[in-house]
This record gives sequence, C-alpha cells and structure tokens, in this order.
Amino acid sequence: MRTFVVVLPLGAPVATAIFLRAPANETSGHISTPLGARHWWGFPNYERDQDLPLRSWEQLARDHGHYGRDCNRADALRQCGDQFVCKANTCVECTVARDCMEHHICVASLNSRRLCIPRDLAKQWTSREAICTVLIVVTAMLSAAAGMGGGGVYVPLLLLLLGLSAKEAVPLSQAMILGGAIVNVLMFCGDRHPRLPHRSKIDYDVIMMLNPGLAAGVTLGVMVHLISPQWLIVSTLLVTLVIALQKSLTKGMQAWRKESEAFAASAGAPLGGDGQQRIQLKGVDLENFARLASGNTKPLILIGGCWLTFLSLSMFKAPQCSTIYWLQHLGMLIACVIFTYVGAVVLRSQRHDEQEKGDIIQWTSATLWLYPLLSVVAGFLGGFLGIGGGIIMGPLLLELGMSAEVNQATTAMFVFLSSSLATIHFAMLDKAMPQFVVWFTFWVFVSTFVGQTLIDYILRRYQRSSIIVLSIAAIIAGSLAMMSVIGVQEVYGDIQRGAHMGFKPHQLCDI
Repeated sequence: MRTFVVVLPLGAPVATAIFLRAPANETSGHISTPLGARHWWGFPNYERDQDLPLRSWEQLARDHGHYGRDCNRADALRQCGDQFVCKANTCVECTVARDCMEHHICVASLNSRRLCIPRDLAKQWTSREAICTVLIVVTAMLSAAAGMGGGGVYVPLLLLLLGLSAKEAVPLSQAMILGGAIVNVLMFCGDRHPRLPHRSKIDYDVIMMLNPGLAAGVTLGVMVHLISPQWLIVSTLLVTLVIALQKSLTKGMQAWRKESEAFAASAGAPLGGDGQQRIQLKGVDLENFARLASGNTKPLILIGGCWLTFLSLSMFKAPQCSTIYWLQHLGMLIACVIFTYVGAVVLRSQRHDEQEKGDIIQWTSATLWLYPLLSVVAGFLGGFLGIGGGIIMGPLLLELGMSAEVNQATTAMFVFLSSSLATIHFAMLDKAMPQFVVWFTFWVFVSTFVGQTLIDYILRRYQRSSIIVLSIAAIIAGSLAMMSVIGVQEVYGDIQRGAHMGFKPHQLCDI
C-alpha cells in the first residue's frame, strides 16, 4: 500500500492535511479516501462533505478566505480584504461602488461574483464617463461666465453617473474647481473695473473683508453638518437654493429687459457700438496686473496672509475632538476675527470718493461689521449644505449692489482661495485619484478658457452683462436639481434603514 500527500499550489487556501491511500493492486488511476470516495488530483477532501459534489478552489476560498467571515467596520480591510465589504458584521460581495473602500469600484468578476477592484479610468471607460465629461464641459463654461466654481453640479454628476462616493467626489470636484479658478483669476487679474478704470475688476477690498468670515462660516457649517439629520440638510438646501435662484434670476431678467430697452432706443445698433467685433483669444495681462496691484498693496498682503494662516493651520490633522483639535479650530476663528478687524482699519484709512457713484460696495461704519457677518452666514450655509460658499456668495454680492462684471471676477477670486486650500489639503491626505484628476481637470481648464473667451466677446459686442447673472442662475438651478435628487435619495435610504432622524452629536467625534 502506497501513501500520498496532496501538495497544495503556492498561494492556495490552506486546508487540513489529507493522506490518500491506494491499494497496491489499484490500477484505475483514481485516488480513493479512507471512506471510499473517489477524488481527482487537486481537489481538497473534507470528511463532512463526502456526500456533496466536488468543490473547486474558488469554492474553497469562499469557505476559508475572506468571504463570509465575521467583521466590523473599524477593521474591515484586514478582515475582509479589499475585494469584499463588511455588511451586517459579515464579509460579503459589494452591491454598488459606494460599498467599496476609497478609489475602488464594484464590478462583476468572471464567476459573476461582485468584487471591489481599483478604479482605472482608461480600462473601465463606459458611456457614463463620456456623458459625465460632456456635462462637466458645459458646466465649466457656464461657471466661467458666472465666475463660480460649479461644485454644486460637479459633485452630483460624479455621484450619479460615475458612482463615486462622497469621499472620492469632493476631492476630485475641488481639483476641477481649482483648475477653472486658476484660468478665471489669470484672465481677470489684469482687467480694470468697467466704469472705474483706475480700479481693478477684482474687488480686493471686498475679498479682504469677506474672505475671513466666509472661511469661518464654512468651518462651523461643516461641523454642524456632521451632527445634523439628512432631512434637515435637504430641507435647508431646497429653501436656500430656491431663494438664491429667485434672486439671481430676477436680477438677470431685469438687467436683460433694461439692456433690450437700451438696444431699442439706439435704433437697433449694437450696444457696444461696433457690430464688427470678432472673437479674440484673451491672454494674461501681467503688466497691467502689476500696476493695479501697486494700488492694492495692503489688501493683497492681508489676503495672502489670511490664506497662508489657514494653510498653516490645516497642515496637520489633529485627532478628532482632541484638545489640539479644538485649539486648532479656535485659532482659526480668532485669526478670522483679527484679519477682518485689520481690514476694517485699512478701509477706514482710505478715501473712496467714487463711492458716491454707487459703482462699488459702500463701506460705512455699519457695513464694516454687517457685511462680514453676512459672509459668515454664507459660508455657514455653504459648509452645512455641502455646496461651498461660492455659490451663495455670488448672489449675495449682487444683492449688496456689486455690478455683474465685478461680481464675476471677485467671486472667481473667492473660489480660487477656497479651492486651492481644499485641494492642497486633500493632496496631502492622498485623497486624489490621478487619472480622474488629470482627465476632468484638463477639460475644465479648456472649457473655462473657452467660456471666458465667449463671454468676453459677448460683453464687447453686445454689452449684455445680464448674461453673467443668468449664468449664475443656471448654475444654481443645476445645483438645486441635482443636489435635491441626491438628498432625497439619502433621506429615503435613512427611512428605509430606520436610521435615527434627530441630531447626532456623537458623530462629530466618530469620524
């Protein structure tokens, strides 16, 4: 009688050692077990399964690999691996991409099992990616005309069409917003105020006064967002965006009618006075920017100092709810107050004779504290609703009396300051997906340039600045529609799961 030992292939699941015996007179070529069952080479043998069909290595992995193991969310990666997900304390197949860990997608394998695999834009390209790219191009062109970031549209597109999780969509969206903002700021930095040529088109006084409050509001809004029920967030989102849409759309239609009346009064001549205008590629006028910057030295120093302070405070990630965490946020709020106060001192020391013309925001003893408070509210709503402060700041500046063209350039600068900080922060945490960032940011970059070129042509030929306000309304409308869909889905999911529908203060320290 001969004794054989089955040697498992390298990397195969470890099974109980099996000794197979064959009688000396066995000539059939089969291997039999002590219990008489016949097995082919390469298949594991379990006495309890003698009456079951032969199992493959894949079935063995199901029983002795990650699948079906007990798990918990805190240690899911070690317990389930990166291909399975932890649901109901068990390692199981994924259902949608959001079930997987960051930078992974849920796909059906050759054996029809749904597994999480790393995202690869080129290999996993489908019609959804193509449609998403086209819609992002359109959004970027409208955002260029409005001077806004477009994050309220980018994030829902990435969630709905590409199946990204919020943790994947937000960093990618911020990178796209930064790409568009860089183009906007470069093209606006050398432009002069449309009616006050000695002033810059970007209102640095407004940025100096409102950016610290906007940052403070976003910080507070994000903290409240973490502990608030989804139904409250969605309800506030609907009310806020509906009001912003109504205000911007009304102003845009009013401006359009006034321009049309002026066009009729000019006997059909183009408002710009030159119907032979052609599309021109707009470049970066650094020489003119240097001249304009020399008259805004103090505001630019304060803006840069504020940006560097926020960057320094966000360079390290303090443990959630630790003493350092609270001191870090308190320091950021104190810095916001200090920069706003110093900005007010700078404005009081300057004379603005052109304020009587009503072409710039008026700074008085009352507005020096009122407008920064309004920027805090705008930032809070942006952080609380998850749409950023830029989409609310644009309509707010219109309400404060800023002209459409100046609003376009100034809002673009707000967006650049916030998105650059967010992108640097996400890059340090390794949250970006390089393929996706390069692809989509490239198209946003190109689309923003095209959008700026077209809007510049329209303004030069027709002098219809109402197009800018209507573009703001279009971006808000897109955000309202898509963010509402996402929000309603999440509320419905909470109801289906029987989730707690009240405030959850503990979640602030659990993330």
